[in-house]
Amino acid sequence: MSGRSQMAAMNGKRPSAIPARLQPEPPAQHDALIKYIYDSWNSVSRELDMCHQQRNNVHYRHGAFVTYYQEQTPNPQLKDFEPFNLEAWWGQRVVQSITRNATS
Repeated sequence: MSGRSQMAAMNGKRPSAIPARLQPEPPAQHDALIKYIYDSWNSVSRELDMCHQQRNNVHYRHGAFVTYYQEQTPNPQLKDFEPFNLEAWWGQRVVQSITRNATS
């Protein structure tokens, strides 16, 4: 099947991703790095969750590898700081995109 007939079968739209058979295989080192980061993050997340669940257990907290830092006194320079909610921002963009596409 030629590339042209594949595009015609998709109602004239270009494919959004390269077909799997044409994508190059990521190097083994890349996979190993991704696995290391994934496993490390999950380990830290689990340990931090356990620390939060066992706050009254002083022995566990002192033996933990994860340390959760929280300032004792707030920084006066950050009194008006509001964290940016990236998830809400992306959600608003998706809704705007859908609304814009539905009206046009």
